[in-house]
Amino acid sequence: MKYLACLSLAFMVGATGSADQLPSKVRSGAYIEMIAQRGVECGHLSQWESLSLRAMALQDREGWSQAHVESLKTETAKRVAETECDAEMLTLWIEGARKGFDIEMLPPYLVAYKTLSRMKDPPHAFSAVALRLDKEPVISVIDAKLAELAATGRPAEGGKTWPDYIEYTGEAILKLTQQLEGEGGDQAAAWIAQSARIVETWYEEEIR
Repeated sequence: MKYLACLSLAFMVGATGSADQLPSKVRSGAYIEMIAQRGVECGHLSQWESLSLRAMALQDREGWSQAHVESLKTETAKRVAETECDAEMLTLWIEGARKGFDIEMLPPYLVAYKTLSRMKDPPHAFSAVALRLDKEPVISVIDAKLAELAATGRPAEGGKTWPDYIEYTGEAILKLTQQLEGEGGDQAAAWIAQSARIVETWYEEEIR
């Protein structure tokens, strides 16, 4: 996710017009929201990629004031209306981000889905959103995708080997479930629910 965030900031450098009067976090947030919407509408992004961007944007605006959220809505609508499907600010960002989706954004969701599915009593935040009765076909495709990523020879995020990354992330997910009843529980529940939706959307697109 750090890679995609840096890419977003790089494309925002030099932005002109009325957006210059907005805080940088509002401008960058509107840019990501525009990419997520127009990317799907124009056929440049899959649904799961768009959902992942929206989840990232939601996390980034945690604690924003209502005024900043309203500014974000206005700026996003403006950017969506102004962005054609062949606009470089859309196509070049997506081209640059393509590898980051598979290497950075997707794997933690895949590991989370598999880990949570295998729990004896998965948290409600997961089971309420992961609506497939039989999750084994999803897990089989998850395992195949993780094996495919490992076969590229490119390390997982943080420079870890893929087996180490999967083990580390699985343990982190289990620890996250322990936070659901404590401080930060709402954020943990939101991320768990997002992982369920994103992975099942990804799975449906994979098997088409």
